[in-house]
Amino acid sequence: MKEIKFDKYEKRGAYHWKEFNKDTAYRKNALFIQEWVGDGNILDIGAGDGLITSLLKAKGIDNSKKAVELAKAKGVDVIYASSDLLPFEDKSFDKVLLADVIEHIQYPFNTMIEILRVLKYGGFLYIVTPPKGGKMDKYHYKEYTPEELTDYMSKFGLELVDDVIVRSELNRMYAKFRI
Repeated sequence: MKEIKFDKYEKRGAYHWKEFNKDTAYRKNALFIQEWVGDGNILDIGAGDGLITSLLKAKGIDNSKKAVELAKAKGVDVIYASSDLLPFEDKSFDKVLLADVIEHIQYPFNTMIEILRVLKYGGFLYIVTPPKGGKMDKYHYKEYTPEELTDYMSKFGLELVDDVIVRSELNRMYAKFRI
């Protein structure tokens, strides 16, 4: 499988901030995530231009230098790093968020190992992703059904908390797992 170049930030700038300031599906998604995840010591993996990271008052990482530059320009705590080699000590976070990220990772195994390393025992992993169905986005390596996502996470010893929430009007599903 060839590598997909994620170039949205070079092409569109800090587009999440622009969408958030209008009555868009993205705004509804971001506000839902803010309420769903809540407060705490949170790592936002794939923070992009930092909008959701800012709402959560989280620490963010992204592997796009342009995204990190855009987030920093907004005053958001996002650093340049890879999800498969997180620059944090073991058991550093109570919560980890992958919002519209897992579908962009070609080989998520290493990312999952790193999440388990930095997440405190009893902590939570929040995953937001478009549900599988229809034509796959050109920037995605894999899309999941709720069952596929739950099954994949269970291989890492993660337990689904509550049911997977599917919001078809936002084309998103929300799954919370406990370590």
